[in-house]
Amino acid sequence: MSQAKVDKRKYEKKNRKKLEKQRKIRVIVKCVTAALIAGMIIGVPLGIKIYKEQPKFVGDSVLEAYIGNYIDENYATEISGLGSKADTSEDNTSEGSSEDEIKDALEDASGSKLEEVDEEDLDKMLETDSEEEKESSEADKEE
Repeated sequence: MSQAKVDKRKYEKKNRKKLEKQRKIRVIVKCVTAALIAGMIIGVPLGIKIYKEQPKFVGDSVLEAYIGNYIDENYATEISGLGSKADTSEDNTSEGSSEDEIKDALEDASGSKLEEVDEEDLDKMLETDSEEEKESSEADKEE
């Protein structure tokens, strides 16, 4: 054996505990890094999917209706025995008025009353908008 190999073996034998500790630390760092990368590969797309499925703007009543419908659709069988008769009567009345609650929430959010628009009114509105745009574009051309 060459002198370099002999010196290397002596060093390894002398510092065996220290070298073993460094090797274990490297293995742990590699495992943690691999776990973080695996978590990111799984977590980021899943987080994006969950974020996109959430409604963008939700009022209190809309959120209540959304959660109620979600629970009814997914967990109704598990919780059917938990409610009392008074709770079921409330649920029946809230189902009929959920559209009204949603409409009220939208009105609160927009700050104005929502009006039901007939097709004729819609045509009139669209024509006036287009005429106003034409007039403004003509005025811009003259200047």
